[in-house]
Amino acid sequence: MPESQFHRRSLYILVAFLVVAALAVAAVKIHFFGFSLSNRAEFFYQVDCAVSFDPEPEKPVRISIALPEPADGWAFALDPDSPFRIEERGGRRRMEQELSAPVQRNRVSCRFRLVPAPARRAPLLPPPAQEASKPVSDASRAAAEAILDRVDAGGKMTPRELVPALLQELGTMPRGEKRALAPNSGGDETVEAAIMLLEMRGIPARVVRGILLDQKRFLQQPDNYLDVWYGDAWHIYRPNTGVEELPTEFLILQRNDRSLYEVSGVKRSSIGYSVTRVPAGAERLNQIRAQIIDERDLSDFSLFSLPASEQNAFKRLALLPLAILLIVLIRNIVGIPTMGTFMPVLIAMAFLEMQLLPGLVNFVLILTVGLMIRAWLSKLNLLMVPRISAVVVVVILLMQLISVAANFLKLPAFVDATFFPIIIIAWTIERASTTWEEDGATNTLKQLVASTCAAAICYFILSSAYLQYVLYTFAELNLIILGVILLLGTYTGYRFTELMRFQPLVKK
Repeated sequence: MPESQFHRRSLYILVAFLVVAALAVAAVKIHFFGFSLSNRAEFFYQVDCAVSFDPEPEKPVRISIALPEPADGWAFALDPDSPFRIEERGGRRRMEQELSAPVQRNRVSCRFRLVPAPARRAPLLPPPAQEASKPVSDASRAAAEAILDRVDAGGKMTPRELVPALLQELGTMPRGEKRALAPNSGGDETVEAAIMLLEMRGIPARVVRGILLDQKRFLQQPDNYLDVWYGDAWHIYRPNTGVEELPTEFLILQRNDRSLYEVSGVKRSSIGYSVTRVPAGAERLNQIRAQIIDERDLSDFSLFSLPASEQNAFKRLALLPLAILLIVLIRNIVGIPTMGTFMPVLIAMAFLEMQLLPGLVNFVLILTVGLMIRAWLSKLNLLMVPRISAVVVVVILLMQLISVAANFLKLPAFVDATFFPIIIIAWTIERASTTWEEDGATNTLKQLVASTCAAAICYFILSSAYLQYVLYTFAELNLIILGVILLLGTYTGYRFTELMRFQPLVKK
């Protein structure tokens, strides 16, 4: 048997093995562990809470974190391996942990889950009637009365009318003036100042802190909302707009005067949360693996055991193999030349930071101006590294200019242009200018248009929530994509564009 035939047969055997192995693993996960090909199957939220601090020398550290408030359809469950314990203090349950001195680390993580459960929400009680107002200085009281007279001079507004008007007024005030109204505020000055103003009118109010159950955020800080009591019910307002609403998929962490978290024995501290969705089958898989392998380190050997922020990062990368397969088809089968081998995939990843239309507009604008600057720099006979560095500086300045202009024109979608990968755009400009010099303007423009179109198609693939779920939950399917890419590597026939080009030769 010739050597080439032997290698070709070996390749076919390898591809068949990859396909069979991937389908077998996926079938086992579906039939035995409860995984589903539908992204609407049962799941739970994994929430990682991280407290960062600077410990004081020779002092123990005590950490206390408020438990999430019961939510409709969700129940709280602390991770079995969590070093925190649940304690009840003052009628409130909190997660607590103590670190003995000397403390050698500056970060502690806590993981809990939101598991589907029957909708049971504790009734929200009215504020205590005997609750006394906080002492206010004469200067703060005078400033507060001036604001109330400006917003509601006659005091005739109902609470439903007064709250939005106060929040809109506070939104236009400088931060220093709001801090003067609430000098002891440790959080949002707008919310604390609104609470103080409403208490002067006899309207009970409090701060509500929580996080979005959003997988797109790697690490998020708790958001503050205003909770006001009137009409025998609590009403939640957005402090930045004054609109009465609570975002969907919002987890309330604190709705009282107690702190969200407390840390003793440290100089400074901060808290952050990351959230990800985990299929219910992943928990079943970990339980069975733990029974078979009597070792916790090995039983957690899976993507779903990673921190939530890391899982979110891998979910964004899960579709890259599929996008790469698309580029292989475009170049080797269709025969459309692109700017660089996988440059369209990188450009599509840049588009993910924005919507497609703003991304295309920014990319074309920056690329056009960058090519003009690059053409001028080429006349100075600069070396390659300084030339590329100069292009990077120009790209940064262009991105800043676009963001400032978009903010002035009230186009928030274009403000996110600063998230564009600077190196990708700079290298695209350098590659395009080199192709311009070697192959001419026509070929360069063809490759740029083809690359932009391919990047747009890759964008729709990378932004598909369903494909992301499937290729992350069933990561073994990437073996099939690998097999297809290997088979395409053996294709030596005509490309579609070549068939079109040679078609006049076969006509009579």
